[in-house]
Amino acid sequence: MPISVERSPELTVHPEEVEVPPQLADVGIRAVEREFKTPVTNDRGQPLVTTPATQKISIQLPAARGQLLAWAKGPVSDSLTWFAAFWLRVIKKAVHFGWSLIVGESK
Repeated sequence: MPISVERSPELTVHPEEVEVPPQLADVGIRAVEREFKTPVTNDRGQPLVTTPATQKISIQLPAARGQLLAWAKGPVSDSLTWFAAFWLRVIKKAVHFGWSLIVGESK
């Protein structure tokens, strides 16, 4: 007995540029650009906005990774466990995004 599969309609592509209708523009609503394709500079030529692609991020860890792993295995009611879990997540994000890590001394 064949099963009929219902297909969803084709996706519609929305333009990247948002056009604000005139009645909303009269009220004061406007589109705000969030990702800049060219660097935004002030009158002296210094950059005003740093985009994530050009931004260099470095994270200083409170302890060595092994110490954080040990702390993360603690009881759920201990705040140190959650502190370590937070920093392990930051390490994963740093590796994914290519941030530089500065490891602190373990106690």
